[in-house]
Order: sequence, then C-alpha cells, then structure tokens
Amino acid sequence: MLRVATLAAIGVASVNAAVIIETYPLTADCDCNSVDVNTCTETSAAICGPSYCTDMNTAAKCDNSATTDINIATELAKVKTQTCTQATETKCTQAWLDANINLGRNGDGGVIAAYCTDRYLVLQTTMKPGWTTDMNDISQPPGGTASDNTACVTGEISSTMGKLETQVFPLEHVYELWATDDGTQNSAYFSGGAQATGQTDTGRYFSDGASFVVALPADAGVGISVAGQSIYPLYSNTRQITLESCEVDSCNEHVGQGGGQPHLHGDPFSATTGKCLYSPENYTNAAGTQDLTVHPPVIGFSYDGPLIYGRYLANTAPGFSTGLDNCGGHVHDSYSYHYHSQVVQAATSSGNKGISKSANTGKTYPAFVAGPYNCWKAKTTDLGADGTKDAVTNFWAVKSDKDLTAVCSTSTAYWVKPGYTLPGAGATKASTAAAIAATGSGYNATSTTTTAADGTSAASSSAASVVASFAVAAAVAIAAM
Repeated sequence: MLRVATLAAIGVASVNAAVIIETYPLTADCDCNSVDVNTCTETSAAICGPSYCTDMNTAAKCDNSATTDINIATELAKVKTQTCTQATETKCTQAWLDANINLGRNGDGGVIAAYCTDRYLVLQTTMKPGWTTDMNDISQPPGGTASDNTACVTGEISSTMGKLETQVFPLEHVYELWATDDGTQNSAYFSGGAQATGQTDTGRYFSDGASFVVALPADAGVGISVAGQSIYPLYSNTRQITLESCEVDSCNEHVGQGGGQPHLHGDPFSATTGKCLYSPENYTNAAGTQDLTVHPPVIGFSYDGPLIYGRYLANTAPGFSTGLDNCGGHVHDSYSYHYHSQVVQAATSSGNKGISKSANTGKTYPAFVAGPYNCWKAKTTDLGADGTKDAVTNFWAVKSDKDLTAVCSTSTAYWVKPGYTLPGAGATKASTAAAIAATGSGYNATSTTTTAADGTSAASSSAASVVASFAVAAAVAIAAM
C-alpha cells in the first residue's frame, strides 16, 4: 500500500516533492520510530534519522534535575470561572473528552484538565510527554546552558517543568478556513514578520528570504498532543528538518536549548507496542479489536482549531483516497477539515550534521510530519467575518488571558486528571472519574493511584488501558458521524 501525491517543492533540498504514506507492515522505507534505519531491525535505542546520524555528541548533558517542580494543585486552583454557555460541539462533550484526552503510556502525561468555553477548547497541561523518552540516544542534541550556567547539550536530565500551561484551541464555530493552502497564508499574524539574518526567531515565521516561506512559528509550537505535549513544526529554527540535524529521539522529540519539557518535531508514532504516543495497537474499531482499516485516531489539537489525527496505515481506511493538501489536511465523508501525521520522503542538504557533510548531501530518508505541514489551514488573525463565522482575533494572545480561558460556571462537561480538582467542575469531576473507571475511557482503564509530587493522588495507566481508550474513542467518533 503506497500513495504518492505530487506537491511543488518549496525551496530547500531537504523537503521532498512527493508526500509518501508509508506501507504497513514496514518495507523498504522502514519506520525509524523504534526501527534502526541502517538495518531495518527493531531496537530499543534507535537512532531516528538519516544513516549518518551515528556520531554521538559527547558533551555533558544539561543537568536541570535539581529544578523544583511546580505544585500542580495550587496552579490549577488559579483557573477562573466566567459567565458563559459551554459550547456543545462533539469535542466538548463528556464522552469525547473522556475518550480522547490521554494520561500517557506511563500515566504521567501533561494534561491536568480539559474543558470548553463558549469559543475555545482549553487544556491545562504541564507539557509532559507521558511516555519513556530516548533523549540520551540523540546523536546531535540541541546545545544549551545547565542550571549552573555551564555549556552542555540536552538529554534526559534536561527537562524542567516551570508552570501549568494554558493551551487554547478555537472551536469549529469560531475559526474560518482559508480557501488556499499556501505557505504564506497567516503570515500577517506574526508580529516579528519573516525570519531575518542576525535577529532572533521570536514571533517570526520560517523564511530564507527567497523561495522558502512557511508561515508557521520558527520558535514555538503548532499544537498540542492529546497527552499534553507541545508539537513543533517539522523544521527546526534553522529551517532544516530536525531528522537531518540528527537532533530528535525515536519518538521525534527533544528538549530545546532553553530547557522545559520535551517537545515534538515529528509524528509520535512507533511500530513497537506501548512506545511513543500511539502505535498500531491503537487502531481499533468500535468493538475494541485492532483494525488498521479504521480512520486513524485523534493524536492532537492544532492551534488554529482543526484536530490532528494519526498516520494512515491502510489504503482502505476512510479518507485515504482523498489526498492531503500542502497544510497537511483534508475533508472527507462526515469529517470536517482535519490534519494527519504523515511520512514524507526527504533529502539531506549541504547543511546536514553528518561527520562528512559533503558526502551526506542528497541522501534520502523518511521524515515524519505531526499535523500542520507547510501552513495552518484556518485563519489565525482577524481578517474579517464571512457572515457565518467569526475569525479569531490574535488567538495566540488568548492563552494569557485568564478571563477568556476561564471555565463557564454552568458547564457540565470536563476532563480532570484523577486526584485533582478544577474550579467550577463540582460534581462533573466525579462523573469524569466514574466514566474512566466504568468504561476504560480517558486512557486509564486499568489505573492505579499514586501520590503526586504536590501531595495529591494521581492515576497511572498501562499500555493496555491506552488501547481500551482508543476503542472508546473510535466508538464515540462513529456515533458522532
């Protein structure tokens, strides 16, 4: 099973002219998420990237292990309430939230609470990935500065959790789609404009000043996973695919130069059961049986509004025959516009990080897009209402507005991580916990209770519970169609 959709090249050698949805079971392209790209054999410590990513940086790891974590319960108590009517679209229902918000493989995913206001889906998250990372296996990890101000490279001990992040996603009745899928659309949103030589990337979008223009953040994320981890573009701030730079682990993540939690630069898929965010075991039908022909599961939320679904693993799955656009999404059947993760064929540029750069130029390898590819499909600035929808006004700034992201005081549907209390949730928190225990939703079917760092109890989950939850999510999705 292989589909090739021709696209125009966008100006850099490392970006392909064809999008490839890879076969499963894996064949020649072999999935480097948990598979050694040199031998196409399973390994617990795969180097994910071109075959030259074997020269390990031996610099000391940035040690931020002494950094004190936040008190989650205290931070969550700061969430406000407001007078509004909670939206009723599918993703705002109790059943959908329970089925799709993910505690993570290890029960320690970042999402602490999820709820809808009248305009937004809001996640309160610590940004933790929710699985065991392989960041010490990264060949050329980002450089940084440790807590003692010494130079270093990032790894497992580099993560820090500075605050509970408020993440905001416009609901479907709020956002408006562009009619195009051009890399320049939404460029007006970025306060800093295009990238420029000698200037920082803060508030800027990708641009080489010539043919490569991708109006996605050069220094920030494009969305959040269902486990609460930040999803960044496929490219690093140097406009290289991060795999070419040999700087992500087998789940396509790393800790950046400034510390924080690991963030994704690619699809968090693994062929190995129980690894990364999702794997073939999570493609289940309404009966709970593994079925690669179902529509891929929800894996995240894009900041412009549309959902992010996983990669296709079968050419008979719903929507497979409808090609993905340049933004990485499509519309099919009863599904509104949504993104998919996908596998693209890439070729290394002369700026690669291999031992012998000139010898490595032009080498092909599979790269893994995690949703928005070369553009956001929905408008992210207020360009005027079209008569039926209100374009979002500077949606990025909404995250810091505690009034706009406050819980509707009359809301009846929330997801709250077991062991925590969301202001305004009241009895709804109890019903969420009951739903998790009764149906296996919320990625927590076989949970055990542990004590959180801030003294509150929290649940952990098994890989089996994640499978059960995807089955519930499939049932909810089918019922909503």
